[in-house]
Amino acid sequence: MSDIAAHPGETDRDAIDRLLDAGDAYGARFAARRYWASSPNASAARFLKARYGRLWPEPAAEPFRLAVLRSFTLEPVLPLLEAEALLAGRRLETWIGEFNAYGQEILDPASGLYAHRPDAVILAVQTRDIAPSLWRDFDMMEEAEARAAADEAARLLIDLLEALRARTPATLVVHGLEKPLHPSEGLLGARRTFSQDEAIETANHMVRRWCADQAGVVFLDYDRLQARHGRAAFVSETKWAAARLPLSVPALGWLAAAWWRHLAPLALPPAKVLVLDLDNTLWGGVLGEDGPDGVRLGDEPPGVFFKAFQRAVLEVSRRGVLLAVASKNNPDEALAMIDQHPHMLIRSRHLAAVEIGWKTKAEGLIAMAGELNLGLDSFIFVDDSPFECEGVARALPQVEVLALPSDPADYVAALNGVSRLERHALTEEDGARNRYYADDRQRRDLQAQATSLEAFLASLAIEVEAAPVDAATLARAAQLTQKTNQLNTTTRRYSEAELAAHLQRPDAIALSLRAADRFGDNGIVGLAIATLAGAACEIDVLLLSCRVIGRRIETALLAALAQAARARGAETLRGWYRPTARNAPARDIFRDAGFDLAETAPEGDLWGFPLKRAIQVPEWIVLRNLATADS
Repeated sequence: MSDIAAHPGETDRDAIDRLLDAGDAYGARFAARRYWASSPNASAARFLKARYGRLWPEPAAEPFRLAVLRSFTLEPVLPLLEAEALLAGRRLETWIGEFNAYGQEILDPASGLYAHRPDAVILAVQTRDIAPSLWRDFDMMEEAEARAAADEAARLLIDLLEALRARTPATLVVHGLEKPLHPSEGLLGARRTFSQDEAIETANHMVRRWCADQAGVVFLDYDRLQARHGRAAFVSETKWAAARLPLSVPALGWLAAAWWRHLAPLALPPAKVLVLDLDNTLWGGVLGEDGPDGVRLGDEPPGVFFKAFQRAVLEVSRRGVLLAVASKNNPDEALAMIDQHPHMLIRSRHLAAVEIGWKTKAEGLIAMAGELNLGLDSFIFVDDSPFECEGVARALPQVEVLALPSDPADYVAALNGVSRLERHALTEEDGARNRYYADDRQRRDLQAQATSLEAFLASLAIEVEAAPVDAATLARAAQLTQKTNQLNTTTRRYSEAELAAHLQRPDAIALSLRAADRFGDNGIVGLAIATLAGAACEIDVLLLSCRVIGRRIETALLAALAQAARARGAETLRGWYRPTARNAPARDIFRDAGFDLAETAPEGDLWGFPLKRAIQVPEWIVLRNLATADS
C-alpha cells in the first residue's frame, strides 16, 4: 500500500506522479482531489488532464459531449470543468459557440452545435445581454413597462429553449438571469412596488416553471450562485470591459463546479445506496465506550451537527437513494441506540440493509450488495475514519468513498458535494424505494419458509400491468434505462428528451410494466422499447429492475410486447442480447420465453419469436395488458 500523504518537501504534483509511477491509481486519485481542492485553477487543470489516462486506466464510459452557448466569454471555465469531470472519472468533449451567436446557432440546423451531437447543452446568457432594459434603464421605467420587460425577457429565453428542444434530444441546462451588483435606483428601489430585483426574479420564476414542466430541461439558478459566493467577489467589471469576461478568477472555479453539479447526474451513473458508519458519523463519540447517554447527539454543539447531518441524509433518501449502515459495534446496542435515542432521526425503518458487527467494512458492503441485489458501483460509503475509508477504497475500488472532514460542522457540506446523489427529477418509485426494499425483506422471509421455489412464487400472488409509456411514466422509463444494469438485454440508455423524441415515431412501441404482489406495489419495474420494421418488431430495450429478479416477470413483459406487436401487424419479434460486464442475468431471457436463436455475432446473440405463437406467461403471474386490452 503506497503512502498517499505528501512526503516532506514534495508537492502535490510530485505526490501524484510518485503514486502513478508506483501503480497506485487509487492513491493518485486521492492526491489529485486533494491538489484540486487546494488549487482549482487552469494550471492544475492542465496537469490533471495530462494524467487522465493514468488516473483512470480503464475509463468507465465514452466521453460526455457538451455544447456551450453563450453571450459572454466563457473559454477559461472549460478547462476547470473538464478537471471537475475527470476527477469523477468522466472525460468531456466540449464545443463552445461563437461569442453572442447563440440565437443563430440554435436556429441554424447546420451549425456546429448540432454537428457536435451533444449529450447536454448549456445556455449561458447574461441579463444585460438578453434584457438590457432590466439591467441598465430600470430607473426610467414605469411599473407596467417593467412588468412587460420581465415577461419579454422570460419569453425570449423560453422561445430559444423551445427552438433548441425541437432540434436536439440533449439535456438543456439554462442559466437564470442574475441581478446587478448595484441596483439602478440605489436605496430608492426599496420604495417601488415592483423593484429591479423583483422584475428579474419574476422573469426567473417564469423560466424556472417552464423548465420544470419539460423533460430534459434544467434551470441553473445563476443569481443564487453569485449570491452564495458574494456578488462583489464573483463579478469583475475590469475583465468584462477588457475581454467581455464578467467573472473574477475565483468565479471561474465556482462556475465550473456549479456546471459539473448539474451535469454529473447526466454524465455519471447515479448512486443507489448510501452506506453510513455510526460512531462519530451519525453521532459523536463511540457508543461502546460512551454509552447512549454519553454520545454527542442533540440540539447543542457538537451534537447538533450530527443531528443536522442525519437530517441531510434523510433528505438524500427522499431522492430515492437507499440508506444502509455498516458499523463495527455490538448489534443489539447499536440498534437500540438507533431506535430508542430521543434525538436519532434515522431509525431502523429507514434502512434497507444493516451490517453491524466485527467484520471489515468491505466485507459488510459485499454482503449488502448481495442482499440488495445491486452492484457495488452504485454504493457510496461514508465514514469519519481515514483508515476505514482507505480500506474500503482499496478493497472495493468500484465503491465511491466519502471521507468526512474532521469538523462535524462540515459534514452536511461534504454530503452535499457528492454529485452522484443529485437528481434532476423524481419519480413515484424514487419516493417509495425504501418501502419497496422493506417489503422485499418480508418476501425473503416467506421464501425461506416455502417448500419449493414454485410454491413461493405462487404464494406471492403476482400481478403485472403493461401499459404504453406516456407523459406520466416517461421520467421513470428513462430512469430505468439509465440505472438498470443486470436484467437488461442491451443496456441502451435514453435521456427523457431522447425517449420522448423516440416515442413520437409512428413505428415505435414502448411499454412500461408495473408489478404488485401480496406484500405491496413494486411500482414500475420493467420497460420494453421496440421499433416496427416491416413484418418484424425489433426490440431496442428490454429490462427489469433488480428488485424483482427471479420471478420470471420479464417473460410476462415479453408476452405483453408480443401482443402489442401482433396488434400492429408484426409477424416476428426479434431482440439482441448484448453481453456486458454486468448483465449476465439477462442472458437467458429470450431462451426462457421460448425464442429461437437466429444469429450469433461478436456483439451478441439475436433471438427471434414467430408471433403466430403466443409467449406463455408463467402460471403464477396474472398479466393485464393495457396496450391491447388483453388479459
